[in-house]
Amino acid sequence: MRIPIACIAILLSLVWSSATAQQPMMLGATFGGTPEPGSITTLAEARATTRPDTVKEVDLTGQQLTEVPAEVFRFPNLQKLILSNNQITRLPGRVSRLKHLRVLSLSGNRLDPRRVKFRRNRHLQILNLQYNQLAALPRGIARNKSLTQLVIGNNKLTRLPGSQVKRWRNLREINLYNNKLTALPDEIGRLHHLTTLDLYRNDLTSLPESVTALRNLSVLAVAYNRLDQLPAGLGQLTGLRALYCHHNQLYRLPESTANLQGLTVLDMGYNWFDAVPASVASLRQLEDLDISYNHIGHLPDELASLPGLRRVILSGNPFLAPDETRPRYEKLITLLTKQAQVVD
Repeated sequence: MRIPIACIAILLSLVWSSATAQQPMMLGATFGGTPEPGSITTLAEARATTRPDTVKEVDLTGQQLTEVPAEVFRFPNLQKLILSNNQITRLPGRVSRLKHLRVLSLSGNRLDPRRVKFRRNRHLQILNLQYNQLAALPRGIARNKSLTQLVIGNNKLTRLPGSQVKRWRNLREINLYNNKLTALPDEIGRLHHLTTLDLYRNDLTSLPESVTALRNLSVLAVAYNRLDQLPAGLGQLTGLRALYCHHNQLYRLPESTANLQGLTVLDMGYNWFDAVPASVASLRQLEDLDISYNHIGHLPDELASLPGLRRVILSGNPFLAPDETRPRYEKLITLLTKQAQVVD
């Protein structure tokens, strides 16, 4: 859980277990981290500094603030403003006048979306609004024309207005983790620069076909929803490297999945599959595969021919039952073990 702009795409080395499905790093979860040397960390320091022009970071995490303190406007060259874990209810438009501000975190506050104001700007790149109990999006987010990373997980959003989403044209990464979304607007397909889409732990029953227009998408995380199918055109996402669709109600993958020739991580555990989809054997770059806790009664020999496979999780499927079924697959499991870590 950290902030680097390369963030979730570095998912390929995550640790698996037989009991818990693999999860991607949650985008921006620890915005700020340890303040950088020379940063301002108290209001007293903010008032006392005699060289406000040299201050580039202010981190006032957990200081029981109820508003954005006036002191932060002393710093004309401020690049990073962290106001997490306070009791702030409003964001004044004046913040947008900090012409060098690149990173703004208001995670863990009490923001009223009607009182979050942004003025049109081209400097803010990273915005963290998670853990604010937001039931609606602040309307002015799109005024941040250079925004590339939006972290708005762990709120209470039930919908994303398409009229706002279509204006997030420069977004590369969006975290909507742990909201209450039941659907995505078709306009999500207009975010052509998007590389990471994190929809973990929502109430989605389907994804719009427009998602398949996200040709730069590298990581698609839709685990812990109520999906029973993925878009038919999924295979058009030829840049996809990691697909997390575990803990849903999926019983098949689209045939076009075979076109995902760059896919290295496929986590389809805890679903309703009764067979390993034929398309999986076509994924020649696959390194990590989780098919655990489905209803799979047969393990196809073709899995042993995947040259890059490094880790396979098989747990909780009928073909592993300790009766006459399992012995049929011991030879195949042995072959897999020679090239990959196998959890059964």
